[in-house]
Amino acid sequence: MKKYKNFEQIWKELESRESFEAEKKMLEFTTKLYQLMKERGITKKELAQRLNTSQAYITKIFRGDANFTIQTMTRLVRALDGELHIQVTPREQKIARWFKVIEGGKQESYAQPEWPNNSIFTEDASGTDKLLEIA
Repeated sequence: MKKYKNFEQIWKELESRESFEAEKKMLEFTTKLYQLMKERGITKKELAQRLNTSQAYITKIFRGDANFTIQTMTRLVRALDGELHIQVTPREQKIARWFKVIEGGKQESYAQPEWPNNSIFTEDASGTDKLLEIA
């Protein structure tokens, strides 16, 4: 058994494990799902009805006991009239938040890196850089 000097060492090792990251992402997903459910005024019972499943299964999801597939995640989000976005970024790029830009009927998702001035540069359809301000 490995000996640790302090809690910080234990935590650092745990964070490096794939299982830790997977659980963290599952928690992020269920938190966002719950927020959307509350925004829409939908109860667990109603969500279960929309999915033609039991309320116990919905409780299991929010307890973190469910193992999601992308298809299941999509079903859950669509039942709340939402949209699932899966983003991939370089590990070194810390993301402050995701946001959507709708321009000329075209919708795109962008990652906002942790920049101090709360802005992001992007390239428009013509290849020109433009600065997007985040309110």
